Amino acid sequence: MSLPAVLVLAGCGSGSGDVVERVTEEFTAAVASGDSVRACELLTDRAREDVECSSLDVPGGTVESVEVWGDAAQVRTSDDVLFLRELSSGWRVAGAGCESRGERPYTCEVGGP
Repeated sequence: MSLPAVLVLAGCGSGSGDVVERVTEEFTAAVASGDSVRACELLTDRAREDVECSSLDVPGGTVESVEVWGDAAQVRTSDDVLFLRELSSGWRVAGAGCESRGERPYTCEVGGP
């Protein structure tokens, strides 16, 4: 029997958390299916500066938790940690393929926190 994903929300309520989760799932599905155009559309401009969209390859996984703080969010999947920002165009992935370094800022394959 598998346990359901835990959704942790802070800040603006479940509406934002639901949207953040949906954008994360769309981004990881686009990367997994090789839809680099759609994956890059879901990145912030700053994150897009640091990556070659045609070769975008970051871990995916299923969403395990979402934390929202105003216009910023952190999503933990079974294989990755992603950071998202809310822009005028909606929630976008600011960092993917991120790893914790303890007290120091996360390092990310794409963008950053």
